[in-house]
Amino acid sequence: MDRLKTIKFWWITVCLVLLFSVAPVFGIGLYSHSSADDYSYGTQTRAVWVDTHNVIEVLKEAGRKVRTIYLEWQGSYAAVALFALQPAVFGEQFYPLTTFIILGLFLFSVFYFFRKVVKRVFHGDGRIADLVSGVALLLSIQMLPSPVEGFFWWNGASYYVIFYSLMLIQLANLSAIIWEDKCNLKQLTGLLALAVFISGGNYISALLTAELTAFLLIYALYKRKKVSRKAALVMLVTIVLFLVNCLAPGNAVRQSSFEAWPPVRAVLYSFHEAYHYMVEWTSPLVIAGMLFLFPFLCRIPVKSKLRDIWSLGAVLGLEFSVFASSFTPTLYAYGGAGAGRIQNIRYFLWILICIAGEFTVICTVRGIAGSCENENQITAYLKNTYLKDMYSKYAVSYFIMVVLMAAFFAGNSILADDTQDMVCVSAAKSLLSGEARQYDREAKARLKKLLGEESVVVLEPYSSVPEVLRSQDITKDSTDWVNTAAARFYRKEEVRVGE
Repeated sequence: MDRLKTIKFWWITVCLVLLFSVAPVFGIGLYSHSSADDYSYGTQTRAVWVDTHNVIEVLKEAGRKVRTIYLEWQGSYAAVALFALQPAVFGEQFYPLTTFIILGLFLFSVFYFFRKVVKRVFHGDGRIADLVSGVALLLSIQMLPSPVEGFFWWNGASYYVIFYSLMLIQLANLSAIIWEDKCNLKQLTGLLALAVFISGGNYISALLTAELTAFLLIYALYKRKKVSRKAALVMLVTIVLFLVNCLAPGNAVRQSSFEAWPPVRAVLYSFHEAYHYMVEWTSPLVIAGMLFLFPFLCRIPVKSKLRDIWSLGAVLGLEFSVFASSFTPTLYAYGGAGAGRIQNIRYFLWILICIAGEFTVICTVRGIAGSCENENQITAYLKNTYLKDMYSKYAVSYFIMVVLMAAFFAGNSILADDTQDMVCVSAAKSLLSGEARQYDREAKARLKKLLGEESVVVLEPYSSVPEVLRSQDITKDSTDWVNTAAARFYRKEEVRVGE
């Protein structure tokens, strides 16, 4: 039982749980297939690859696609380049790389972010950074609002998860150089390159990057850091390229299809949406995760300057405002929260905000205890012994309580019919039942027809589709936009599903 008191035990345990939980997610990714906008954005690049098998020519065609879409539909230049280079452009057999690229990058970025922040900024234990990363990833991946649009559909997942992941890497690197007050040419080049790329992605990640870069720049200026000018250059590039994205002629064309909200209304209503999803996404499992992290966050060394309840309220309010700002772009553009792929990164962000909020409360308690001139028994306990007690007197009972709580609510989500399965559970069910393999066989049979000589292709409907792979499919209506996109992708006159 003494092992329950050690960071090493929980570090190993959390890493193993994370490993086993993502195994079925990667496993079912092997059975994913292209769909919907994968066809529409990859048509020209696939045609060039089929005709030439020349990577340089494919990249040139991707550049032409970016230019066309920039002028006619949307300004997300970096994202459109990714869309045009989706794996199935080079062969449908490569499409399963989607999950490995996107989920792999997400896993790396979260570990990278917390490692940089905990070790480089706060000089804490790397194992604590990994523990926080592991819990954040377990909650983020397994409770994802839309799994198929998060890790299995290239077009939707690359547009949001890839750019969100790169945002974490960018903010971690920028935080480290500001705290250490050192930035060489290689680091600056990396920051500028990421600024250019992220600003050409989805508007939520780009806006969050700009906001948080601004906060870090203000801190650097306030502390009179030597790297302030370099941070200002990163800020300038981020803002300018974000404006290049926002002011694209194609955005006006696309905007005409929707009823935009006035900016002030969009900003104000963002707080309402943020509150709504805060309540929805703060599930019992999320609460259990935060309780589990509490003693580990307490072990991160930090000299807190938060020494009163007003400072606490201000910082928590600022953190909530950052979360709320993620709703503003879609509310302004078309008056809604948006599709599942958009909600995915907001949910990721909410998990980070919960961790940041908990750490803020811990820092405030430390600050209040440390500023007391007349030290009483309570403040002395908070300053000197509560961390030791957490790992001595109360460690075993505390962790057993939290683990049992998490197991109860996780079990309920598995057994209940009226709740969404955790992603690993849903994936494992499809793999073990043979549903995923059957879906893959039927998809490959469709592909054989699509690659055949017939100009009019009638496909068999799927007998079953794994829940985490269920996306917008080709329909019985040959004029449906997905059907026409698939027909162009495979150079057919008509594609539809039979009766």
